[in-house]
Amino acid sequence: MILLTLMHLFNFILANSNFYSPMGSQQSLRQNIKKLTKGKLDFSSKSLPFDKNELSDTTPKNYSKYDFVVIGAGTAGSTIASRLSEMKNITVLLIEAGGKEYSIIDIPGMAIPLQYSNDINWKYETESSDRYCLGLENHKCNWPRGKVMGGSSAINYMLATRGNQRDYDQWANATGDESWSFRNMLKYFQKMEHFYERNVPADSAFHGTNGPLHISGPQQKSKLTDAFIQAGKELHYPEVDYNGLEQRGFSYHQSAIYEGERWSNNRAYLRLAKGRKNLFVTQHSHVHKILINKHTKSAYGVRYSKNGKVYEVSAQKEIILCAGSVNSPQILMLSGIGPSKHLRDMNIDVIKDAAVGENLIDHIGYTGIAFKANDFTDSNNLSLVDPKNPALKNYLKSRTGPLALGLNSGGIAFINVDDANKSYPNLELLFNLFSSLKDPLFATTFGVNKEYQKQLFTNEANGNSWTIWPIVIKPYSRGKILLSSNNPFDKLKIYPNYLEDSRDVQVLVKGIRMVIKLSQTKAFQEQGSKMYEVPLPCDNHKEDSDEYWECAARTYTGTIYHPVGTCKMGREDDNSSVVNSQLKVIGVKGLRIVDASVMPDIICGHTNIPVTAIAEKAYDIIKKDYDF
Repeated sequence: MILLTLMHLFNFILANSNFYSPMGSQQSLRQNIKKLTKGKLDFSSKSLPFDKNELSDTTPKNYSKYDFVVIGAGTAGSTIASRLSEMKNITVLLIEAGGKEYSIIDIPGMAIPLQYSNDINWKYETESSDRYCLGLENHKCNWPRGKVMGGSSAINYMLATRGNQRDYDQWANATGDESWSFRNMLKYFQKMEHFYERNVPADSAFHGTNGPLHISGPQQKSKLTDAFIQAGKELHYPEVDYNGLEQRGFSYHQSAIYEGERWSNNRAYLRLAKGRKNLFVTQHSHVHKILINKHTKSAYGVRYSKNGKVYEVSAQKEIILCAGSVNSPQILMLSGIGPSKHLRDMNIDVIKDAAVGENLIDHIGYTGIAFKANDFTDSNNLSLVDPKNPALKNYLKSRTGPLALGLNSGGIAFINVDDANKSYPNLELLFNLFSSLKDPLFATTFGVNKEYQKQLFTNEANGNSWTIWPIVIKPYSRGKILLSSNNPFDKLKIYPNYLEDSRDVQVLVKGIRMVIKLSQTKAFQEQGSKMYEVPLPCDNHKEDSDEYWECAARTYTGTIYHPVGTCKMGREDDNSSVVNSQLKVIGVKGLRIVDASVMPDIICGHTNIPVTAIAEKAYDIIKKDYDF
């Protein structure tokens, strides 16, 4: 049964993919899985599936009424719907465009292959540009977003970071609401977290141990990640708990992984709600719009389609939009809330003129840098499903090995490249044990164009490899999201405007130089580190000049999938604000937004943990509003 499940799930990924590799990876992957599943494996210690506690899909009757209707079962929606259902005297409907979180999703090492699936990934992409993503297909960056129970927390790389304390103090200043300061947000980070102090330093005063979301250090350490941390020390940076008192420094990853399994927000929150009779979930349900009374400016219901049929449901208390930084602005604009001129151009009646889709912010870096090292151990992602590789067997038996770690045996650093002593970083260094663009599976997922792929894939990439992505953690560039039509099934137009602000270019170029400097430390030279060559169209610039590295960054522009800010939270008298500090849509009653789109500015870290904290805080706000 388990073997059949594996066959089905791997085929599920491949059948719903547009997989290309000049090395014939798709055929090889199918053959390897087929060979592997004929073997006799011992599953006595552990077994699939992990998803036995998934909530059941229901189909509400048309015009059904609920106290709360939550749109989107992603990071925020899973959290808020589960918390609301703790109150037995209210009813909650959770609407999700995707389906269940399959067993294979909970294998950390499957994070990259899962990006191929059309069923669990919205597969957004940016509009073509002549300023960034130049080495990618059609000059477009891929923007994976989770379309599944758990949303992006079910397909991300599971890194658990909170950001810098100053980020939240800035939110408090932007909103005029001190409750958003770090001092007041810390309790929500602690409430959500079940932290395991393993292979990472920890400030115990900053962590929680009784929350639903399991977070831990890596199961096992690696020599190369030790070298990364030692290299940081050579350059006078400390080893730190970046989720503790001091963010500046180097560390192993903290990740939403427990005993070798992914811990998505669906798993952390919604599966705890299984059996509650007041929580209803409708899956594969695509929201068309929020229904709003034009005269009273009150949101009262949601229109969505499921299995080819259109439904309407109503909320007696309020609608909570948790569709994320891409889909939340789309749904708002389709409902008549957004820039009035743009809505009229799309033939949509304007309910409320608002800066929806503006203030788009994302973390970007350079992914075209990687290094070879001494030990000959194939770090190619495709090798994990090779019948000769014991990785899958070991994982199924004991939840150990590379499949239990994914990309989470690496390290992370937060620094300021303009002033090394500053505690507020402007650069993240993301260290991992693979060959980045020279890994066929990653390069295809990332969207590298076919011409560059043919040049990238050589035997040179075999053996131990490592990469550091320098990431602009506080970008100045701002983008926007627009509708392409008034059809809810049409993709949006995404203009991130990466590297538009010259200050972002300067930080990224300094970041690339910092990576090279780290590779030259004694710690990495003892590992035999040597930079790979990657194809770049930058011959018209002097090699190693600032202009050369800017050209490189515009070629392999690497988003790490953290879009925020498209429904900005702020003061009600600020025309750029979409929601107030209570997360209520300004000018529309009965409608609240709870997801990454409300962030006034991006945080100095990855977004899943901060979004969970926003949802935990939203629950307290709602309880107070309704005197629960």
